[in-house]
Amino acid sequence: MKEHNKKSGTKFIRTINELPEVIECYNISGEFDFMLKVVTENMDAYYDFHVNNLGQLENIGHMQSTFVMGVIKQTHQLIH
Repeated sequence: MKEHNKKSGTKFIRTINELPEVIECYNISGEFDFMLKVVTENMDAYYDFHVNNLGQLENIGHMQSTFVMGVIKQTHQLIH
């Protein structure tokens, strides 16, 4: 995000919660402020979402996309 204040953060979060393509959103540390998990039908739909939805949000500084090429392990079970 370009600006880091409560008003800007609240507006971003409200908008992200309204986008059905965004199925997960995390506030993270490091180079970026947020990490989104986005699901679309295909790459053309992702491109459209990236350019016409995310790319149009106010206060976006820099975006980077990473794509899953294959799943090696996926679990939500914790060891006790």
